[in-house]
Amino acid sequence: MKKLIITSLATATLLGASSVQAKFNVDTILTNWEERSYAQAKPGFADVGLADSALTLTATAGLKTPSIHPNLAFEADLLTTIVDGESSFSTPVGNTTVKASVFGLGGYAVGNYYDLPVENLVPFVRAGLAYTSVDISSSYASASGSSFGLGLGVGLRYSVDNRLNAIVDFTSTDVDVFSAGVQYSF
Repeated sequence: MKKLIITSLATATLLGASSVQAKFNVDTILTNWEERSYAQAKPGFADVGLADSALTLTATAGLKTPSIHPNLAFEADLLTTIVDGESSFSTPVGNTTVKASVFGLGGYAVGNYYDLPVENLVPFVRAGLAYTSVDISSSYASASGSSFGLGLGVGLRYSVDNRLNAIVDFTSTDVDVFSAGVQYSF
């Protein structure tokens, strides 16, 4: 019984110390978050499997986390279609046009590489979880599908000044999206 009590107290002490440490890290991450946050607006193209790709807009909110690692950031994406992708087909009863739109939400960890010999150019990789929904319609039928899975991306960011960056990236979930736009750091 005495060993059980000592083990329980030691375990509680270790858990308490780790929860204090975890709280400290969360506090450190959230301290001055406004100065480390950024937003991106990126028009782009999504490959929806039709002759014409869908024109998309991706809005991203990000947070640099130097307290975890100086090259690490976290991002949340919202992807929506501006213009549907489409293909025209000839059928026995006439011509039809198939249209597709895409919607997505994602959360990503972003690794940046700041040591390139080219000034102001930063390559990055992204990995995370993404929800993707694709709606397909024609004059005869419609269908939709959605999935939740891995999202991977690569890109380049060019620093125009201390707050403004030009950005290009390719992100692949169930739909491949190539986009280019701007990033503003607060």
